[in-house]
Amino acid sequence: MVEQKKPRYKLDMEVEIGDKIVSLNNKKSRLLQCIDKCGSIVKASKETGIPYRTALKNIEIMENELGKPIVVTHRGGKGGGGSSELTNTGREILYRFIKLNRVLKKHADLNEIEGIISNIDREKKIMKVTLDKNEVLLPIIKGFKVNDNVLILISPSDIFVTLETQESSVRNMLEGTITEMKFIKDIVRLTVNIDSTNVAVDITELSRKKLNLNLGKKVFVGFKAASVDIVKKT
Repeated sequence: MVEQKKPRYKLDMEVEIGDKIVSLNNKKSRLLQCIDKCGSIVKASKETGIPYRTALKNIEIMENELGKPIVVTHRGGKGGGGSSELTNTGREILYRFIKLNRVLKKHADLNEIEGIISNIDREKKIMKVTLDKNEVLLPIIKGFKVNDNVLILISPSDIFVTLETQESSVRNMLEGTITEMKFIKDIVRLTVNIDSTNVAVDITELSRKKLNLNLGKKVFVGFKAASVDIVKKT
């Protein structure tokens, strides 16, 4: 598994519109953007390289998931010249997808931790993600189910380090070993190996000295469930 790099996976992102959820990926996003720009499904198909029938099928699938249209087509007169455009719903799901994509690009050093959803407890409103040997508890998110392969995304600055496990509002404490340290201005970036996965953690030099952190030291890393994003891995 590779972490701390720009995501290399093709991700299906779940976008929630009201009480409905629609699956989007880069391919569908490009199609909608081109329809919005070109005003034509045919032209968008040619520009994206997506076959026309496939483009129509993708639109149909998204509309079935939402239960409302995302593209409307206007017929031309006798000379042809029909056009297509996104509905307000179509623009909304496109906007949300682009916004999330930009967040991911902005935080290209997000930790990516692979796991499988092993349990969903609706009474306690939590779901359990199993890593190789550890488990992570997160709030239930619509659109996910047991056995989904997922990526847990978390910023290095949202993780803290301790020498002993703690019982606190922080639900997730994982044990690991420091394998690398880099100094970036006033920040020390630690690489902590957990379940054969490298996790980046940013701390101050003062904290590093206080905890006497060195290569090979066993530590616990902790993070709040609210600081985590999770996406399906395909």
